[in-house]
Amino acid sequence: MATSGTYVTEVPLKGTVEKHYKKWRSENHAFPEAIGHHIQNVIIHDGEWDSHGAIKTWNYTCGITYTF
Repeated sequence: MATSGTYVTEVPLKGTVEKHYKKWRSENHAFPEAIGHHIQNVIIHDGEWDSHGAIKTWNYTCGITYTF
C-alpha cells in the first residue's frame, strides 16, 4: 500500500542553510541518531543516499508511529 500526500511543518533551525541542506540531501541516514524521538529509521531501497530518485522508507512518529 502506497501513501501519497504532503507533510508540512515548521521547524526552527540553528546553523547555516548549507549545513542543513547537506544533511537533508545526503546525510539523512543520520536523522534517527539526532532526533530518534520523531524519526526512528530511514532505509534506502533503490539508488544511493544522495542520488536523485532514490527510494527511501522513513519511519516516523507524529502522535502514533507511521511509515512513509
